Amino acid sequence: MLEAFVILSVVSLVLLVMAIVILSGKGDSLIAGYNTASREVQEAYDKRRVRILVGVLLIVVAVMVPIFGFLLIRGYKDLIMVVFPATVFIIVAATFTSAHFWAKKKDKKNTE
Repeated sequence: MLEAFVILSVVSLVLLVMAIVILSGKGDSLIAGYNTASREVQEAYDKRRVRILVGVLLIVVAVMVPIFGFLLIRGYKDLIMVVFPATVFIIVAATFTSAHFWAKKKDKKNTE
């Protein structure tokens, strides 16, 4: 079981490095779907806010992974089976909501 925790910790470190690269503005190619989107879709979002959103998401996941791994090692499998999917659902919902309302540029034509 210790091997699993070590693997999860390495995954967590990789996610943290990715978050730092994205937050520094050097890892736009790591943002899934953003670079493959059409130019119109890319222009609809504030790139700096998308970086912040994805970077914070990666940090949250990087913190969660070893915590859930530790709880799994300690024998809280039943708790993990309920809490982990609920936590993932909440994080995904918050990310989509933030992307739509916070990271999306305001349409100046409609606000005037």
